[in-house]
Amino acid sequence: MSKKISEILFRSLGTHALKALSVSENELKLIVAPWDNLQNEAVAVFKSVNIIYFEGDSGEIGVVSDLNLPWDIIRFDSTQISDSIWEFGLCCSEVKLGFRAAMPKIFFA
Repeated sequence: MSKKISEILFRSLGTHALKALSVSENELKLIVAPWDNLQNEAVAVFKSVNIIYFEGDSGEIGVVSDLNLPWDIIRFDSTQISDSIWEFGLCCSEVKLGFRAAMPKIFFA
């Protein structure tokens, strides 16, 4: 799969929101949707996940983060680092998440 994760998930439907994020021992699940149609969800399930970083603040002193979903997705990058493993960087208005995993299984609602 040579497409970038953002192209696959966002389907050229404009600015997206992160509606849900769940993490377990070996799995990470994201639910995203375009802001103008939050019912048009894409679900990405990543297996064998290795979390590199999870940052929950903006880095600015005195700024309070709103951790209630949905969050505005600023960017979602992917870089292939081996035959089957990719490095992903998800940057939202409230959090930044970096992890390694295989390309996810993606479902559309």
